[in-house]
Amino acid sequence: MLTELKFLLSLFDIKPDTSRGQHFLVSEAVLRREVEVAELTSEDVVLDIGAGFGFLTEAVARRAKLVYAVEVDERLAKVLEWRLSHMIRQGKIKLVITDFLKYQIPHDVSKVVSNPPYHIISPIIVKVLRELFTRENFKLAVMIVQKEYAERLLARPGDRRWSRIGACLRYFGDGEIICEVPRRCFWPPPEVDSALVKLWPVRREHLVDFATYERTTAILFTAARRLLRKVLSQWLKHTDADKSAVLADIREQGVDLDKRVRFLTPEEIEKIALVLREHGLV
Repeated sequence: MLTELKFLLSLFDIKPDTSRGQHFLVSEAVLRREVEVAELTSEDVVLDIGAGFGFLTEAVARRAKLVYAVEVDERLAKVLEWRLSHMIRQGKIKLVITDFLKYQIPHDVSKVVSNPPYHIISPIIVKVLRELFTRENFKLAVMIVQKEYAERLLARPGDRRWSRIGACLRYFGDGEIICEVPRRCFWPPPEVDSALVKLWPVRREHLVDFATYERTTAILFTAARRLLRKVLSQWLKHTDADKSAVLADIREQGVDLDKRVRFLTPEEIEKIALVLREHGLV
């Protein structure tokens, strides 16, 4: 893969823009593992975010029904179109040249298999969670992300890495880290190691909508190590709300105000969000 990648870069006179997360996977073993974990079938319609030159796109398209290959860089998209023109003509790949964050994800997408750009990974993850994990036909997402980010994404309450992005994932689903991916598996190599993750929906009833929940996590995780009572008291000073009434209502929901934020479960965060919404605060 590395030899072919360097040939394509030279042929099309392209220099990778690392500021835009252009670090290309060149390990065939990791690519095969990524495809295996996705458990693809001939019925799957797959979304590949940041398709690049299409190495992963090609491997997925061999097993899936259709791959939407989304790439914002027209130079890279031109190479993908040249490399995989036969699969595009066969209807196995649909190339979409656009910014994924502005893209309306097709309704038939059932899986995500992707090596998305790291520099905008949180907005990408949130968009995938919000727009795909709520669909009945959606099954799973398999991605390679920065190792440190993966640890935060898959952290659980009480873990020192429990954060907003982990809480957002738990609102919609669950996941696991499959394996580490050393930086040498990319070219040019990034400054950090990566991890292959698998995420899947867990559908349940919610007390509040995701927007309300997410705004609440923004309030709480400004100081994850502090006591919930102190974090809320400090924040409520900047509102017109009756602090005592808000805290009392949260306590009535069964939430321990003397618990540190990083120990709060998604269910407890929802209860807090419900009270803040009832008081017109989020």
